[in-house]
Amino acid sequence: MSESSHLARLQTLRLYGMAEAWRELQAEVHRHPLSGEALLRRLLDAEQADRQARSLSYQLKAARFPVHRDLSGIDWSETPLESARIKQLASGSYLDTAHNLILVGGTGTGKTHRRQPWVLRPFIRANGCGSTMR
Repeated sequence: MSESSHLARLQTLRLYGMAEAWRELQAEVHRHPLSGEALLRRLLDAEQADRQARSLSYQLKAARFPVHRDLSGIDWSETPLESARIKQLASGSYLDTAHNLILVGGTGTGKTHRRQPWVLRPFIRANGCGSTMR
């Protein structure tokens, strides 16, 4: 079978991670031949990573967060909040001890804007996806 028919079959089966890895492996195989088991392991790892990334992307989209924000974009001189305290909360360490976090404030004070990094960072860390998002 030709390389293009393998790619077509992988995509028909919706194995997009494997299809992308197949392209990369075909370029590598001439320089560093792989055993059948090593080839299969690399393809499976690529598919699993791709599915995790797509799942995370779908879940974040389903959560309907506003535009992605993180703490690096906050001008701390314009807020009465302590940056060290906020960054500590953003680490998600309160989740390890099963504590809740309640934000209180008036309309337009930035509760939604400031809580988004607190929700996303621990979620991404817990799902083992690093900071990679599509």
